[in-house]
Amino acid sequence: MTDLPLYLHIARQLQARLDNGEWPPGSRLPAVRQLAAEHGVNTLTALAAYRHLEEQQRVVARPRSGFFAALPRHVAAGNITQPGPTAAALVDVDSRMSNLIRLSASSIRQQLHMAEAHHSLYPAQELARRMQMRLARQPELIGAYLPTADQQQLQQQIRRLAAGWQLDIPADQILFTQGITEAISLSLRLLTRPGDVVAVETPVYFGLLQTLQMLGLKALEIPCTPDAGLSLEALEFALRHGAPVKCLVTVTNFQNPTGALMPDDNKKRLLQLARRHGLTIIEDDVFGELYFGSQHPSPLKAWDRDGEVIYCSSFTKSFAPAFRLGWLSGGRHHAALERLRESSSLVSPAILLAVLSEVLASGDYARISQRIRQQLKQQMEQLSDAVLDAFPRGTRVRRPQGGMLLWVEGPEGLDSQALLEAALSRSISFAPGLVFSAEPRFGHCLRINCGLPWSTQLAEDIHLLGWLAGEQLAGRG
Repeated sequence: MTDLPLYLHIARQLQARLDNGEWPPGSRLPAVRQLAAEHGVNTLTALAAYRHLEEQQRVVARPRSGFFAALPRHVAAGNITQPGPTAAALVDVDSRMSNLIRLSASSIRQQLHMAEAHHSLYPAQELARRMQMRLARQPELIGAYLPTADQQQLQQQIRRLAAGWQLDIPADQILFTQGITEAISLSLRLLTRPGDVVAVETPVYFGLLQTLQMLGLKALEIPCTPDAGLSLEALEFALRHGAPVKCLVTVTNFQNPTGALMPDDNKKRLLQLARRHGLTIIEDDVFGELYFGSQHPSPLKAWDRDGEVIYCSSFTKSFAPAFRLGWLSGGRHHAALERLRESSSLVSPAILLAVLSEVLASGDYARISQRIRQQLKQQMEQLSDAVLDAFPRGTRVRRPQGGMLLWVEGPEGLDSQALLEAALSRSISFAPGLVFSAEPRFGHCLRINCGLPWSTQLAEDIHLLGWLAGEQLAGRG
């Protein structure tokens, strides 16, 4: 054993982790420099370990992207024994989710577990004044639907807004919903029946898992990485060799919880893959307006020419959370979605739609959303720096290019559920990794909300979380 070259020792360790399912097919492996640092060797030795595994057909090298877990050899040879990257299973997440959501109504001092920005980021006083003025002019909006002309005007305004995101959506194919959750739920109700398989990213937003459970659907979890989003290789493997998949739900822009932004080339490849397999895609773009760069990244829908992408968006994160104003554009499914909406909640509150229309028409929405983006970017940078400074060696953080969520991958051996229990005793919460999968995965990970203004107290609490993690790994937690 000791006579083996060092690179073979590393390769055998990697192979054992691959065999244990730590990296499902298609998921990205640690970068060469990172692998070298973990084992205390130079990059040539780390690269030699990967090249050895490449010869064994256990990893695949992708130019300018790194190394990825390959399909097991018995699968690559055609002896299929697995339905895909993970077996599709009925979702049962209530026991894990309910306790987490309950924290929002508790007296926890530092609540970092939900995907919510602090109320101070939103123009509460300005919106209250607009609502009062609008009701003074049109008190009938309290008990009436929004007039057709006003609704059409709002649809045109949203169409113009979306055009800036490279979306060409007809105004009459904009359907208002109660937030993005209803938009996704309507889409799933249209496309599926109980027992059907729905492909989702993993890790995945626990709210989607709850929706799947409510509808009696099976989740087929496809690996998602913070640097590129959904693994297209793993998805294609699942579509070719697994049970029939009714649809895919994906967050291509600032995925929850990883913050991943799918590259445009991958978005185009995803559409091509979906077209080959006749797969309808539900695109969740709830965080798209929270970009930190110069413009809203193009949604997947921007390249959809077949009407197979149901695009779902919302103003809950970028304008007014309590308004719960979402919308969808259903492509070739739009008429059926309109009929389904009529059988459920029918319409959104008229007064809220009227205020949104005013804000869009005045240009104030652009000002408000830009200020929120700038604040979130600053808070994200401060939080990322604090986590890297406070958490134990081996912690990995990939700074997202938008959104309000920071995905933290702790060192091997970290138990984020136990860490949460220790943190709650200090009145601090966060979302442990186990809630982001229907299976017990990501136990060493945690998601932290960056929507709170930076403060001395928050800095101290992040430092305390890092100290608790270190104590746990040292066996004293």
